[in-house]
Amino acid sequence: MTQRERVLAIAVGGLLVFMVIYWGFNKYRGAVEMRQNQITSLQKRKLELLQEQFEGARADGQMGEYYIRSLPGNIERARSEYSKWLLDMVQANRLSAANVDPSTSLPVGDLYNKHSFRVTGNAGLQNILDLLHSFYAKDYLHRIRQMNLKPRKEGGFDLELNVDAISLNNVPVDSPKPGSLSWRVDPDPVAYSDPILNRNLFEPTNQAPKFTGKESVEAYVNKATPIPLTFKDPENHRVTYELVEGPEGVVRLDERSGTLQINSSEKNAFEVIVRAMDSGYPRRTVDQKLSVRIVDPPKVTPPTIKPKFDDASQTVLTGLVQGRDDWTAWMNVRTRGKTLKLRVDDEFQIGSVNGKVTEITAKYVEIELDGKRFKLSPNGILGDAANEVRQEDQDQPAEDKAAADSSDDSPEDAPEA
Repeated sequence: MTQRERVLAIAVGGLLVFMVIYWGFNKYRGAVEMRQNQITSLQKRKLELLQEQFEGARADGQMGEYYIRSLPGNIERARSEYSKWLLDMVQANRLSAANVDPSTSLPVGDLYNKHSFRVTGNAGLQNILDLLHSFYAKDYLHRIRQMNLKPRKEGGFDLELNVDAISLNNVPVDSPKPGSLSWRVDPDPVAYSDPILNRNLFEPTNQAPKFTGKESVEAYVNKATPIPLTFKDPENHRVTYELVEGPEGVVRLDERSGTLQINSSEKNAFEVIVRAMDSGYPRRTVDQKLSVRIVDPPKVTPPTIKPKFDDASQTVLTGLVQGRDDWTAWMNVRTRGKTLKLRVDDEFQIGSVNGKVTEITAKYVEIELDGKRFKLSPNGILGDAANEVRQEDQDQPAEDKAAADSSDDSPEDAPEA
């Protein structure tokens, strides 16, 4: 065998070995995948069987509940027993002219029978609500298929109920009746009658008043402090007020105006609870808590009094008249339409000028104002002249004033140093 034949034989042999190994690997992998698929299928089947078992247990439990709530399997016993219960219930809830009529009993497969009843009577709305609560609180397998209400002219309603009840075929005749109330129904009938009866059918739902003021207020010690309450009613109904909680003898409340009157003899802090009630239907109330702090009253600064119109600004020296013995100064107060005739040593008050006439000549009149003297010529305005004197006094330096005061206070005969 030549070298080329030997190489070719090795290559062919290697190829055959590789093909055998590849075939064996594919065979093994196929077997593993098939096994894994079988395991997955069995697990899925197991889950399905568990689900069926769970559903069966739940159905068994549900059937157990139905068994307890069902009427007896005997048709005549079921109709008689349920008719008696219906009649007792309508009488207990005071339906007038009450009547219970069994109508039909229809089998449903071989599992149960459906019994139909008709209940009629008349009563007020409160009694009808109590009747419906009594019906659904009883834990029978029953329902109200149809209910008709017609208003009566003399008040109340004519009531007609079409009722269906179930009796399982395998329930014995002497099975006990459901004793406990249904968990689906609130045991208190007020939970149903309150939202039905306390509502206005002709307007939107009435809303309670809303507090729009401050929750923290202050009152003054030893002083009656009024604090108005600010509640706003969304429907603009009239609001009345009531004091729910507060220190006795310290807090009073006007029920109409809603004004708190707080009068405390000591500084402290406390809480007050007030109640606001509107006049809508149904009536709505809201409670509001207020924090009250008793503090000292604020210091009162006297109001600034605006100066009134000064008559002196409209007073003019209209003339200097010489008489037989002396001179007279004529002051015309224009705002009053009056002329004052002043002589020497006459004191007068015109507006802001409270002065005294010290001298009158043919050219001027001399007036003393606050210890200062000034001269007023004819056609001169009294107020302007007085203001000039006041302004000069304000412009005088403080040192000059002190020196003048000290010189005035020193005795004339003081000994020389």
